[in-house]
Amino acid sequence: MQNMGLDLPQSDRTVRVRLVDTTTVMTVDALAFVDPVQEHHEHLNLTDVAFLIENDTTGQKVMFDLGTRKDYWNLPPVTLNRGAHILSGLKINQDVTEVLEGNGVKLDTISSIIWSHYHWDHTGNPALFPPSTSLVVGPGVTKSPLLLPGYPENPNSVLSAEAFAGRDVIEVNFDTTGLTIGGFRAMDFFGDGSFYLLDTPGHCLGHMCALARTTKDTFAFLGGDICHFVGDFRPSPAVSLPEHIPDGALDHDPAYFPAPCPCNLFTDQHPIVPTSSTDAKTTPFFKVSSHATSVNTDPATAQQSVDTLRAFDASPSVLVCLAHDPELLRFLPTFNEMPSADINGWKENGVKEKVRWGWLNELPRGGRPGRSPLVEGLWRDGRVWEEGRAVLCGEAKA
Repeated sequence: MQNMGLDLPQSDRTVRVRLVDTTTVMTVDALAFVDPVQEHHEHLNLTDVAFLIENDTTGQKVMFDLGTRKDYWNLPPVTLNRGAHILSGLKINQDVTEVLEGNGVKLDTISSIIWSHYHWDHTGNPALFPPSTSLVVGPGVTKSPLLLPGYPENPNSVLSAEAFAGRDVIEVNFDTTGLTIGGFRAMDFFGDGSFYLLDTPGHCLGHMCALARTTKDTFAFLGGDICHFVGDFRPSPAVSLPEHIPDGALDHDPAYFPAPCPCNLFTDQHPIVPTSSTDAKTTPFFKVSSHATSVNTDPATAQQSVDTLRAFDASPSVLVCLAHDPELLRFLPTFNEMPSADINGWKENGVKEKVRWGWLNELPRGGRPGRSPLVEGLWRDGRVWEEGRAVLCGEAKA
């Protein structure tokens, strides 16, 4: 099937995709994530989703990412210290394991956990799963002396040794597959064309995305942290910003947003192209951060991955789901609230159009700031953890 420059593979096999709200909410320093940083847009609001994938033929269940472990203060010290420098707010209400079990999915029915990558807000706590659940990681992870063995055996590792103990750890090798989808090396995970892992380098060693076939001719692109903000790849020549922002995309705030709301409220402050240029409606507002504090280990390669992503976003057959896009939680059913509901009908429900421009809510407009922080301060046990930052920085005990 040819679609918008993509050579999307054909198959009649699908997977059931359910979106899990990991309950992680973060407010972070924009400088570490996007470039350039605008006045009144010095922070980013990030939610965090994972996906429960079920093979429609075999019934096999896997998790793509796990969000953040609720007891994040028990993460390795190196991880805590790095997080403290970019976080201004963090709150996690539940572990993904609690969400799964609370909605009738036993942990021993999950055959594999797939990490999009090894960062703390995606790895969860695999130790809570039985040894029968394998852990799937991207290329290079098991061979990196900076990662394995994990903490505390390796005091400088950002990973906990308990995540790997007693379970099969499978490292994906894209070199042997001979398969490419849309410019990314790929691996057919179940071997039936229903679910692919994609090699999407740049953010960190072994970063992977996934392409889930939701119907015979539609897909969900599970983006992990290929980037953190939708404004890194929208608008684009194929996904142009309309003259007026569609109803429902913007927060209900008449003082900020006239109705109808002209796009020049945002394009006049486009941070990359001149405001008088017509390119403002077809050029992404940001690139991935290459600042010294960037969360990307290889910003140039990360940007190449984002540029390749644009063709997927332009395809009417693909819904792009970044892990940290708050719009997904606004317009898609979550496993938390509707455990029997999946996102497979995203196209017939018009979800792609509904989520497309919500990121504009984060941007400054007319010299005024965008959305307020979703969370302020570090939270623990349902309240602000006053000494939390000192603990994360190693200046106090948990």
